[in-house]
Amino acid sequence: MAEAAEVRGASGRGNGLRAVSIFCGVSLAFAAVYLGTALLFGDLAVFQDPNGRFGVVRLARFNAALGLVLAYLCASLWLGQRWVRHGFPDLRQVVDASEAEWSAWQARARSPGAARLARAAAVGVAGGIVVDVIGARAADANLFWKGHLVWVHILNPLLFAVMGVLMAMSTARAGVYQEIGRRARVTLGDIAPLAPFARAGLRTALLWFLGTSLASLLLVDTDSPMLVLSILVGTTGIAVASLLGPSRGVHERLLEAKRQELAWLRGRIADASSALRREDEQGAALLPALLAWEARVANAPEWPFDASTWRRFALLLLVPLGSWLGGALAERFVERWFGA
Repeated sequence: MAEAAEVRGASGRGNGLRAVSIFCGVSLAFAAVYLGTALLFGDLAVFQDPNGRFGVVRLARFNAALGLVLAYLCASLWLGQRWVRHGFPDLRQVVDASEAEWSAWQARARSPGAARLARAAAVGVAGGIVVDVIGARAADANLFWKGHLVWVHILNPLLFAVMGVLMAMSTARAGVYQEIGRRARVTLGDIAPLAPFARAGLRTALLWFLGTSLASLLLVDTDSPMLVLSILVGTTGIAVASLLGPSRGVHERLLEAKRQELAWLRGRIADASSALRREDEQGAALLPALLAWEARVANAPEWPFDASTWRRFALLLLVPLGSWLGGALAERFVERWFGA
């Protein structure tokens, strides 16, 4: 058991490092292309603004934040796939299914299909265009290089397209986990074998919480803070829902098992109570044990979440909150000491 946990931990660290490498690679590639277009159609002076924070044009800083969020989403897509590849087999031990059924579930968990992903990307592009139109502001359009504005129009739909793909893959995986959960073998009061469901929800929530935290950088240089804030609130809601999504099926299974067990117990308790009234000592002798078992079943968890799951989720909730507060403090510091 300890050896398996050690192997899982080493694999997790390796996946994390590779995800960071993808994030850095995409970020550097974006920066290179952005700088390349500036050199091709202007010069690097288009990034300079003596009155801007750190001497950089506000819109360029905003595009840099969009580029970082895009890089993070690309890394998240890869990391989500790795988690499914390594974590999904853990569910095999808690469900009775044929090899054909299991293979079908595994294929759907790894990819919901090209058509569904294409639709999600298209919806994301449309959403990005809407956000771009709503957040557009032309008051200072003549004060900076037009290429910065072109990049905003490119990045917004592209970012929302990748976000749509990430959401489609997250919901597809959650749906597969729900189907498996409805077939899972459960023992009331023992949720340890169901930990893979909780782990899947925590991992997906982590991706969305970290993304929301990183996207809070956009609040610093946006012309539409309420629009950005509403999107961040929406992604925070997705993160919260992501914890519960994979476990809904096993939650239904636990509820049904609990209902059946309590119905049987209460029938036996009624019989034992009748025996007690008839002064049937042999039948009444079962009553204390039945009442104790009823109390235990009634208090049995209905979700595959133990105390450590809730503690970890509470810590995840602090990630976007801490980043928003930290960003506000950092902005005040910059304004105070750099006059930007």
